[in-house]
Amino acid sequence: MTATKEGTHTTVTASPELNNSHHVEEEEEEMDILMPEPPDGGWGWVVVFCSFMIHVIADGVTYTFGIFYMELLRHFGESKGATSWVASIMVGTTFCVGPFASGLTNQYGCRTVTIIGSLLAAFGLIVSTFAPSITFLYFSIGLCTGTGFGLMYLPAIVCVTCYFEKKRAFATGIAVCGSGIGTFVLAPVTEWLVDSFGWQGAMLVTSGFVLNCCVFGALFRPLEKKPVVRKMTRFSISSNPPCNGNLRKGSLPNGTLENNGEVSLAPLKAENLKKHSASLLGINHYTQHPSSNYQIQNATSMTLSCGTNSSRRSSVRLRTGALARKDIFYSGSIRNLPEYQSSNLYLYDMQVEDEGIKEIDTQEATILARILNYIFPPTMKQAFKEMMNFRLMADVIFLMFGFSNFFTNIGFNVPFVYTKDRAVGLGIAEEDYASYLLSVIGIANTVGRVILGYLSDRSCINRLWLYNASLTLCGLATAFSSFCRDYYLMALYAAVFGATAGAYVSLTSVILVDLLGLDKLTNAFGLLLVFEGVACLIGPPITGWLHDYTGSYDPGFYVSGGMIAFSGMMLFFIPVVRKISNDQNKTLPPDIEFTSSPTHSQSPVMEAKSNEEV
Repeated sequence: MTATKEGTHTTVTASPELNNSHHVEEEEEEMDILMPEPPDGGWGWVVVFCSFMIHVIADGVTYTFGIFYMELLRHFGESKGATSWVASIMVGTTFCVGPFASGLTNQYGCRTVTIIGSLLAAFGLIVSTFAPSITFLYFSIGLCTGTGFGLMYLPAIVCVTCYFEKKRAFATGIAVCGSGIGTFVLAPVTEWLVDSFGWQGAMLVTSGFVLNCCVFGALFRPLEKKPVVRKMTRFSISSNPPCNGNLRKGSLPNGTLENNGEVSLAPLKAENLKKHSASLLGINHYTQHPSSNYQIQNATSMTLSCGTNSSRRSSVRLRTGALARKDIFYSGSIRNLPEYQSSNLYLYDMQVEDEGIKEIDTQEATILARILNYIFPPTMKQAFKEMMNFRLMADVIFLMFGFSNFFTNIGFNVPFVYTKDRAVGLGIAEEDYASYLLSVIGIANTVGRVILGYLSDRSCINRLWLYNASLTLCGLATAFSSFCRDYYLMALYAAVFGATAGAYVSLTSVILVDLLGLDKLTNAFGLLLVFEGVACLIGPPITGWLHDYTGSYDPGFYVSGGMIAFSGMMLFFIPVVRKISNDQNKTLPPDIEFTSSPTHSQSPVMEAKSNEEV
């Protein structure tokens, strides 16, 4: 069977059907795949600069919002807890919209999604200048601008990783450093704008900054697709009796499917196989028949239905879109990853569902189904499902890391929102000088990311311990910042917080791969965005409420610092938990996994990995 499609040309040769019960054959074959090839340079450096500028503007506006916070307190006269909801909703929405943004990026590309996000974020800031109440800002800045920033943030990361492989750590390091630089630069700039034009005028100018991201997003040029030849080791599994399948509704990306015969699949037990990713999926048997062509439009998988009495459907899916790579969210160096060395970075899926054999014809599709398929195309749903697969919640290691991120984000945004107001309230600085404390956090964050990123690439450094120690120190510094009663001590705390907080952002994806493996990175990254978004939503208001009740920011910083420190300390127990978990759950060999049961109608389940790139 030969499938020719936009983005992929796959040649599959299958072994003859065997009559024994369960038999495995191994053979080599070549796959000629049209995939975007990262150039590791060229226009990629323009993409890096654009991503850097988007981080400068989006994160700069977000992390200097504490300057607007004080103006909103005076203008609307609401409590500190109520006013802080504006910033917390904005940051929480930015994170929570991430999985949805991934689906849009997979379907429409980084350029389109970034432009839409910048327009939406700027619109939210513009209409906020006419806000009659603080509640209006919850929707205009919180939801509208937050959603826009979420649509800008994810493509800015994905586009850089699409352009770089060997130099990825360096390229992504430059891009994300824009976050600290933006905080450093926009803190005094925003303060000057507020002094000169008032908070409404300053917010209007800020919306102009955000609109510039449309230009940067327009420069996110999609990569050209080039043929890559890979030599694969293929495992063919036969079962007696086999079941013959017929090609149902075409479901590969746009192109032509040449059907030279029928495919025989051994019956698979759905409860034993839910989802397997492999470089090449085993097909039992291939029989030559006269050729016929099928035109394929807007589809994502090839569906084969089993012809036995058992009601099961098997589907083989070749991923498309930006999120087809397993390492798309990996910001570190990928040269030492096993998947990089074996060229096994693209995702192929096999799904078996006990849904019964269903004929799904275009004529029988309901109008609602057609509308939903148009609004939510298959590649969009594919990316969203990949990021929001809640089965990963059963992994105790991921749960520990997820709750650690949750506790981190309860306290992470508190210093950005309240540091200026806190310094002014303590009488240690005028408003103009208090804004520079945010600049100190920003520049220290940039330096911290560079240093921690360099250390994390050293083989002699335990990255998990580095991450844990940084978070613990960050939390302790925040908790004990109540003893900083002059400007220079407060600036020292700001520097320590900024430098150590850099570990949380720069090392997250690297730690996820170390703990869970590259195959689960996209799924884990998507679920973590939800953990982080919910925590960001409730973190700053807690500190605001405590100030409203006690008249001091110290209790809020105790809670925030304690949460961050606890989030780091709890991860020191991961090696122990993983050892206990491994002892209790003995795993099968990683390259080929067999699942069988007593009945004769079930076949083994297989995973195969590519060996080398030609």
